[in-house]
Amino acid sequence: MSSSLSNHLLLSLQRPSTSTVNPNDHTVACSDIGPIAVIPSSKRRELICSLATLPCLLPLTRVLDCLPANAIPLDRKEYVLIKQELRKVLSKAKAAGVLRLVFHDAGTFQLDDNTGGMNGSIIYELERSENAGLKKSVLQKAKTEIDVIQQVSWADMIAVAGAEAVELCGGPPIQVSLGRVDSLGTDPEGKLPEESLGASGLKKCFRRMGFSTQELVALSGAHTLGSKGFGSPTTFDNSYYKVLLEKPWTSAGGSMIGLPSDHALVEDDECIRWIKKYADNENMFFEDFKNAYLKLVNSGVRWNGL
Repeated sequence: MSSSLSNHLLLSLQRPSTSTVNPNDHTVACSDIGPIAVIPSSKRRELICSLATLPCLLPLTRVLDCLPANAIPLDRKEYVLIKQELRKVLSKAKAAGVLRLVFHDAGTFQLDDNTGGMNGSIIYELERSENAGLKKSVLQKAKTEIDVIQQVSWADMIAVAGAEAVELCGGPPIQVSLGRVDSLGTDPEGKLPEESLGASGLKKCFRRMGFSTQELVALSGAHTLGSKGFGSPTTFDNSYYKVLLEKPWTSAGGSMIGLPSDHALVEDDECIRWIKKYADNENMFFEDFKNAYLKLVNSGVRWNGL
């Protein structure tokens, strides 16, 4: 049954006829969307039951495609518990490292075969050279405390921790849905974008993850935190874009500011348009970063119950 037909029938149930209808009469009424069959009252209950089973008649993929990324209901008590324990262990000085943990877990996602993504596999991958400096110990204490009350996956823990790190440093509040299932092993190596990539290479990597150039530029704004030289290392703002436009690495003594991949963005015509927008409008950056972050931490996720 098509969605247009199901909508058509639902409207016929909801819209009363303007005239008295004989239950045995199968005449047609009119509405603003065209003719609508008048359904006898004796048949309405039967039709409602039929419509209720409609999703079962559709291919499962079509049903799941209609679900929003945050389709898993948010358990408020569990969410508050996670936030409370995270606030005990997080600090502004640790925010950049926690946010990097998010990117290295979720950044392995490949859209074409739906592999990688936000699945907690990073806890098995900390010895890899691409993850040098990353530690789970920052979050381990909080997770241990939470697990005594309610089991939480590493994927959920890391996703919420990154959002808390951003807000702690003055960035936008980001409410992350819960219900991610952890991977039981590692993701393949070599899936993370390399720091030496040029703009075309970066855009290609992010397209494989299902992200646009705008989302690439918005997520790159996370480099405003940490020791890369973009403004205050513990303040989440739009300084990253302002510094990019100044290109301080081109002057003597400025080579340590940013990564080669950061420098490449400002040389790309498509990227520079977004860099200028975010440099001029911090609120726009915050909103776009929030949306891109939620997309990132929902990429490749296997949800509880699905």
